[in-house]
Amino acid sequence: MTDTIDKVASTNPPTKQATRYLGNCTSIVMAWHQRLLEIKNKAQQLQGEDGEAHSAYLQFFRTTISASDAAKLKRCQHMDDVAMQPAFIALWQQVEPTLIKSTANHSAYSHKVSDNAFAAWLAVTWVLSQVRTVDDRYLVASAGKSKRQLNNTLARVAGQRDSDRPLITPLRFEKLISARDPNNFVSLLARMVAQLQQQGQAINVVWLANDILHWFADYQGSNYRTPKDKLTVQWSLTYYQMYSD
Repeated sequence: MTDTIDKVASTNPPTKQATRYLGNCTSIVMAWHQRLLEIKNKAQQLQGEDGEAHSAYLQFFRTTISASDAAKLKRCQHMDDVAMQPAFIALWQQVEPTLIKSTANHSAYSHKVSDNAFAAWLAVTWVLSQVRTVDDRYLVASAGKSKRQLNNTLARVAGQRDSDRPLITPLRFEKLISARDPNNFVSLLARMVAQLQQQGQAINVVWLANDILHWFADYQGSNYRTPKDKLTVQWSLTYYQMYSD
């Protein structure tokens, strides 16, 4: 697997589908992860291509996240460990005010919502810290394209065939989508991402972060109107289509 990162930000902006749950935090996540990549690739600083907001966040993370912070984050074994890491705290310092500001009625940002959001962003931090080879494409749905081209989710990568088998076995994938406890889900997901990286698969951090937030919104209880709106159902449809092709 190559460690070379050609680009971090796509030349095309992320689609609304990719950022539905990330919302106004998209630039924050991209800049935060870019900082981790800069530490990984010590030869040069990567240049942001997403305008003033991205550049401002990137400069903030360059002053708050050191190489030792990134190393500590990589060694975490549980979400509770992540909560005490400077790399997470720096991310949360930018995310929480954005979440509150984006809530039309600020009082609606209740303790329940806040606790769930905090756990969700712990998960985003832990899982994205596993990503070292980035897929910067944002695939857009359009007429004439097959379903498997309409998204860039982890399930699409996991279901790709290597010879006659998918990269992630159905048994392991089913364990992930059957997880009901956040710690179990995130632990399984982090290991799956690490495995895909070891197999040389690039992963899109925007799609991945958005999917993690989607799962936690489902977990909170009132996010979807039909089963098809659930992340695990959407992942299943994508994975098994890739697996059966």
